Amino acid sequence: MIRARVEDKRLAGSRKLFSARNIVEIRVAHVLLQAGFARARVARILAIPWPWAGSADWFDPFHPLGMEYALMVIRDPPAQGTGDVSMVGDELTPEARRSWYEAAVDAIGRDFELLRVNFPDGWRPHFPEDETLCGELKGARVIWLLNVGRIRDEIRTRLPPRSACSTN
Repeated sequence: MIRARVEDKRLAGSRKLFSARNIVEIRVAHVLLQAGFARARVARILAIPWPWAGSADWFDPFHPLGMEYALMVIRDPPAQGTGDVSMVGDELTPEARRSWYEAAVDAIGRDFELLRVNFPDGWRPHFPEDETLCGELKGARVIWLLNVGRIRDEIRTRLPPRSACSTN
């Protein structure tokens, strides 16, 4: 499910070492699996080539994203013709931060790992900008918000400084 990003080239065989990025991916996978996501779906989510957020990698805990959080947004049921997973956070401008995501995060606080929001009748825009910013959520009955930023921050505090460990 997670491919080691750092390999010890000095040793022959299959020994693999995990990068700091891999540790974040492992935690993301663990959280989603514990929430009941199917292993195949978690593997698909982790296989997505996430776009860089400025110069930072969404999953590398040593590259700050420039905002206080990065959210992985997963909708159920998946939308027809679009991905069922997106990332938000770093690209949000101050005027766009009034979106549904920001309202949800403000309502419960930023100290969460995974948040499940149920919409029995399907999600509908609440703010005028939600139609543009979050239109792909229309009709979702469940929206999961995974706080990747918090996971990154917690892992970064537990790892040695970047110079002491390889994080390719």
